[in-house]
Amino acid sequence: MPRVLTFAMMTVALIISGCGFGDSSPSDNELAKYAEARPALGKAVDFWFYTHCGIENARIGGVWWQVNDPLYGANGPGDSPDGWGNPYQKGRLTVLSADKATFEARGVRVALVPAPSGAPLRICA
Repeated sequence: MPRVLTFAMMTVALIISGCGFGDSSPSDNELAKYAEARPALGKAVDFWFYTHCGIENARIGGVWWQVNDPLYGANGPGDSPDGWGNPYQKGRLTVLSADKATFEARGVRVALVPAPSGAPLRICA
């Protein structure tokens, strides 16, 4: 019986780590912190980017921003980048001006601009 329990616990641990939990589980307060309030210009702040379908867009300061060159995993759009947290990746956000921002995590920096349509590239669930 202990072997079965050990195997079951190991299986659950693998499933959880494979789904990106652990350091990729922000609190509701962390997620909401900069969704409607923009951080000070030029100041790098901790930010949780929604990565589940790729690095595409983020809501910052009440505005939808989109990544200039979206990042995806091996399966393309709809897949989080390989090695990144899923559904979120913590990194550093810097809003440089009213129309330029960067997000950096895992040694990769992406540039963001306000979405011309005012909406995300697509809704990812």
